[in-house]
Amino acid sequence: MAAIDLKNILNSIDETRIDELRLSLDEYLAQDIAEEYRDLDKEEQKQLFDILSYKQGAQVLVELKAEDILHILKGLSDEQLVRFANEMELDDAADIIGLLEDERMATILERIQRPFELKALLEYDPDTCGGIMSPHYISVRGDLKCSAAVRYVKLKAKEMHSLVYVYVTHRFGELAGVISLRELFLAPENDMVADHMATEVIAANVADDKESAAELISKYRFLAMPVVNEQQQLVGIITIDDAVEVIEEEATQDIYQSSGINTEGESTLSTPTLTFRSFLNSYKARSPWLLVTLLGQYFAAHIIASYDQTVAAVPIAISFMPLLSGLSGNVGNQSTTIIVRGISTGEIDLEDAFRIFLHEILVSFTISSTCALVAGMLAYTTYHNLTLALLIGCSLIITMALAVSLGTVTPMIFRQLNIDPAVASGPLITTTIDISSFTVYLSLVSRFIQMLN
Repeated sequence: MAAIDLKNILNSIDETRIDELRLSLDEYLAQDIAEEYRDLDKEEQKQLFDILSYKQGAQVLVELKAEDILHILKGLSDEQLVRFANEMELDDAADIIGLLEDERMATILERIQRPFELKALLEYDPDTCGGIMSPHYISVRGDLKCSAAVRYVKLKAKEMHSLVYVYVTHRFGELAGVISLRELFLAPENDMVADHMATEVIAANVADDKESAAELISKYRFLAMPVVNEQQQLVGIITIDDAVEVIEEEATQDIYQSSGINTEGESTLSTPTLTFRSFLNSYKARSPWLLVTLLGQYFAAHIIASYDQTVAAVPIAISFMPLLSGLSGNVGNQSTTIIVRGISTGEIDLEDAFRIFLHEILVSFTISSTCALVAGMLAYTTYHNLTLALLIGCSLIITMALAVSLGTVTPMIFRQLNIDPAVASGPLITTTIDISSFTVYLSLVSRFIQMLN
């Protein structure tokens, strides 16, 4: 398919009838239109949604980021919004409507199709499985003949956005099992569905965190996973595309938090227009950990100042301090990244904490010994001072071991305290490593200052 050029299409609006432009846009995938949306100015963005068919526009809306969607919703009339939402899957419509202010949300729900189902979805916390699940699934009773189940599936299939599994329920909707379409269609017609279903079903609860469900879908390579309520009744499914979105969202969150950015703040880069609110949100998102870093570095500066006589007596030795803090900070952040990633993917179990800690310490000792040897040789070659070379080497081994210890243990402690471990890989670790490396190195230099001179 040829690349789309939305600007050229919109610029031809005067020469081309709207219905012809709409047909032209309908030939493109919604994902491609959404990708090009960001390159349009505000007026062109508004024109685009005036031209798009409601079906195509609904698909494009779903592909956009929340900030872009909010910008579009402000320019849509209630009638337009209702018609767009009616073209969406229920879970997608709930996500879009959930962005509205309460008063407008109530107005839309009064005029939209399937209001009761949408209200039920909107009651769930967006960060839970209930908040991302789709109520569109097919379920049958286990005592139904396979031939009858096949006929029922064919009848209901046209209403489904995606269909891979058929779920089996008891009389009052309790989840009993699952059967794939392939198994159902290949089963002998007179057999009962219960004879072919899998009874050991991995399901999520509506109140579970959405990230845990996404991890299960990724781990077991599911295309969809059932969601049940407290009574074990089937209430929806989470599809693989929902899981991918959650994983991408969590990865982005971890990247921001590892840099000390509060992800509850809005990103200026993703905000269509620069406003005081976006500026304030960016300030709030970035400043807290930077202030923590400021206080930590002030304490590090105070430590250096307390060794003023050492600094004055051995200025050459002090010039190696950035080398120590830089290498220690890097190796500490490496350990933190490995641990945070392992905890996030489920590869690391906190019960194996001692084994993991021992592994990282052994690795750090090997790496630090190599770095110490190279740094010591460079220092000796440059200044011909064996004591200085030994002090730098010993300091590197000690500070890098401390850095790895902090980078390994801190995320585990955070996880145990139910705090997102990604926070641990940010300024907190870096600042603590700087303080410890300066303290160790300056203490050793002070102890052997006579030999250095």
